[in-house]
Amino acid sequence: MTKFFSVLFTLLLLLLPQMVSANAQSNLQLVGQGQMKWMFFDLYQAQLYSIDGRYQASRYPQALRLLYQKDISRDALIEATVSEWQRLGIKAQPNWLSQLSALWPNIKKGDELAIRVAETGVSHFYFNQVQLGVIKDPAFGPAFLAIWLANNSRDPKLTRQLKGN
Repeated sequence: MTKFFSVLFTLLLLLLPQMVSANAQSNLQLVGQGQMKWMFFDLYQAQLYSIDGRYQASRYPQALRLLYQKDISRDALIEATVSEWQRLGIKAQPNWLSQLSALWPNIKKGDELAIRVAETGVSHFYFNQVQLGVIKDPAFGPAFLAIWLANNSRDPKLTRQLKGN
């Protein structure tokens, strides 16, 4: 009987990290949300979170949660990210792209991809509420969030909604 409990306890210890889920918005409050559309298609719903539910550009932690309504490949996500950075005049570091390629999966309709930029500047990525990994460069998080939050973003209406305006 003791051996049975010992084996059971060992199995629980092995499985526990996989059973624990996390999410980017833990301990944060919703600032705003909106829908990203492209032509006639709903691409994703976006939600922005902050410590007190108010947006302040350089105050962290902040989290951005994207709930996808279409399938999209990892490569297409990275291409869109690079394209937006170029459009915004943000110089992407080569290691950012290799890190994103290693972290991001292909997205299916119903999936959630989220980022939490910590007070330390470290960016934590989550996929369906399970942490994927981190990008430690403190310049990455603000550059990534700028895709949605910059005053000259591709979708000013979505930016205003996310900022709670």
